[in-house]
Amino acid sequence: MMNTGGEYPVYIPIDLIPEILSRLPAKSVGRFRCVSKQWESILSRQDFTELFFTRSSARPRLLLILQRSNGDLLFFSAPQPQNPYETSLVVTADYHMKLRGKILSRYEICSYASGLIYVNEFVISEDPAVCVNRFPMGVICNLIKGQFVTLPYLCSYRHSTSFFGFDPIDNQFKVVGEAYPSFGDQRDKHKILTLKTGKLRWRGNNHCPTYYKFTCDGICINGVLYYLADADGSEFSNLIVCFDIKSEEFKLIEVECFKEQSATRLINYKGKLGGIDISYDELMPLC
Repeated sequence: MMNTGGEYPVYIPIDLIPEILSRLPAKSVGRFRCVSKQWESILSRQDFTELFFTRSSARPRLLLILQRSNGDLLFFSAPQPQNPYETSLVVTADYHMKLRGKILSRYEICSYASGLIYVNEFVISEDPAVCVNRFPMGVICNLIKGQFVTLPYLCSYRHSTSFFGFDPIDNQFKVVGEAYPSFGDQRDKHKILTLKTGKLRWRGNNHCPTYYKFTCDGICINGVLYYLADADGSEFSNLIVCFDIKSEEFKLIEVECFKEQSATRLINYKGKLGGIDISYDELMPLC
């Protein structure tokens, strides 16, 4: 309901509220969650998040993450420049939220899936120190709401990593954590966590064929999570690990086009999996 100053108030149909709010900046959307319980419920739904980022695709923005010397992370976003090659470029960034803590990973710190940001191996300031065979797996952030959730620790025989993805069919977010990928016995090689309300728990998964370790950050495309792996400890990225988020099934694809692990990055190239060899600045279509 809106009061326009006339004799009668103007009522906004409930189905128009998401359409109107989806056109606002993320910072404004966060403030409007405080208008009423009804608006807070609307803005908390996943379908609104999808609508908001669909609208935002027409006005793309850059995600900026600043890490302070004390380890804290600051999240900003800014309009994507129309001409990034201008010699004089002024960008005004909007501040979203801050995470107090530190990153333990030496690999890519963040990944994105359907409106949520995953910070890998981030320890909140209040958390205890890392124990033997017990590693922090990260934090999932919702920049629109200015909220985050810390994932439970994962038991593993070595410092590992995890990957974040979204299934558009069942509308589910899942995190895949490496536990014992190089063991050929019956122990759980990976752990899987489904993001939902209530207490978060890791579940075991022993369906992935054996490989030595991952070699680059993951990327999610159309409900499938991809990352590169080393098959035998030779430090070469000779495998693509594919994880179907809906069915939770793994598949390994042998590849011969990658060399050193630090030189390759996976990207979403027009809806298909692609790779960039940074050492040569060449784009390689994979599938």
